[in-house]
Order: sequence, then C-alpha cells, then structure tokens
Amino acid sequence: MTLIPDLTLPGEEAVVVAGDWHGNINWAQQVFPFLRRAVPGVRTVLHLGDFGFWPGQDFAQTVDYWARSVGVERILVTPGNHENWAALDTLFAENPGEMIQIAERVFVMPRGYRFTLAGQQFTSLGGAASLDREDRVPFREWWPSEIPTEDDVARVIAGGPTYVLLTHEAVDGGADLVERVLRANLLGWGREALAYSALSRDRVTRVYRALNPYVVAHGHLHLQAERTGEDGRQIFSLAADGAAGNLATLNLDTLQWEWLGDPRAWKR
Repeated sequence: MTLIPDLTLPGEEAVVVAGDWHGNINWAQQVFPFLRRAVPGVRTVLHLGDFGFWPGQDFAQTVDYWARSVGVERILVTPGNHENWAALDTLFAENPGEMIQIAERVFVMPRGYRFTLAGQQFTSLGGAASLDREDRVPFREWWPSEIPTEDDVARVIAGGPTYVLLTHEAVDGGADLVERVLRANLLGWGREALAYSALSRDRVTRVYRALNPYVVAHGHLHLQAERTGEDGRQIFSLAADGAAGNLATLNLDTLQWEWLGDPRAWKR
C-alpha cells in the first residue's frame, strides 16, 4: 500500500489555486506581490498547469525569486499540455511516484499524485490535449504523452475517492460557460483535433466520476467559471495569465472557494 504524504505546513489554513501562466514572467512579477496583499501569510500555491516548464528557460527561477520575496514556500504544479513533456517524462522516470523539483520552491507532480493538506486528500492529474498540435513540431513543441493514458486512468481510479481533484484538462459536464465554449468551437478546430480533445476529456472525466471529489479545479480553457451540483460538489475553471479569474483561495478546513481579484488592478 502506497503511503500518502502529508504536506501540511503548521498553521496553514488556506492555499492559493492558480490557472495557466504560460511562462509569463511579467505576470509572475504581478501575482506574488498581489498575493502578499490579498492573502497575507499564504505559503502554498497549487498551480493547474501550462506553468511554463521548458528546461533552459528561467521562468521557474523567476517564480522562485518572487515566491521567496513574499514568503510563499512552495508552488506545487499539476502539469499542463504546454510543458516540455520529454523533460518531464525523463524526470518522472528517474523519480517514480515522486514530485520533481525544478527550482528551490517549485515542484511538479506526477499523474495520480496524492497528498493531504490539513486532513483533506488531494489528487493531481496532469496533462491535456493540445488542440493546436498540428501547428506544433512533434517531439519539440508537442509530445503524445501530454494526455493521460488508459493505464493512468485505471491506476488513479484504483486509488479510491479524494476530496479535491486538481487537473489541467476540463471535465465533461462542468461549468455552463465551459460547455458552451467547447460546443461552439469558436476557433474552428478540425475534426481530428476535436476528437483528440474529446478523448483527453473523457479520460479525465472518468477519473472525476470515479473519485467523486467535493472540489474539482482545472485550467486549460482560459475561462473563469464554476458549477455547483445539487449535492454541493463544485467544479471550477480558472482563467489564464493576464486575466481576472486566474487566482483563488481554497480553505483547507471547509473547502470553501473564494475568487481573488485581478493583480493588474492593484498598483504597488
């Protein structure tokens, strides 16, 4: 039986959840000073992917610098599709089942990684379908391992229920705005791209339904939206860098979600 690590920091009552940052240094420089003001004492950021992990670039180190400057102790990343999956796959293979450290305070979680915070169990399921994969150079800008496999799905489901599910990919049956945008196909993606996206969402959705979490949070579609079911279970979609709705807090006792303001609207 795999032991689930307890990552609770003493006295930590809430964490910040963040949507896509895309390696945007300017955004990171705005986010962390904003968090110091909006969430005094915050120590953990749970990032939902498209963080901007590309070896040889300095985004993780920039995030590390700004996190340190405001007292944020760690950024735990659920990887997205727009990361360097060749590098991630190698690092995960070298450290099976473990988080990988890409900067002093920045860690990336493997698929199905489970941990607890203040007694609440979290599960991270990274990856998503790049709808623009046909415009990207295979194995340089896009990798097939970006989406969860059927083996990933079976393994994560076998781990049993969880309180909070962190994904990059959206789940089917989520927030109304997300569902409308997916159906509208406003950018005119082709049949193969849409089928690829549907496959990825189906796999993540099966995990979601099997684990039956109280809270699901995802990025990927760059939309601020939410849905509360009749049973009170909630799905949150976060916006991307440069937009309101990219940041929220999650209370570790009640699992209450609170959207944060727009860092661009706050002047230091």
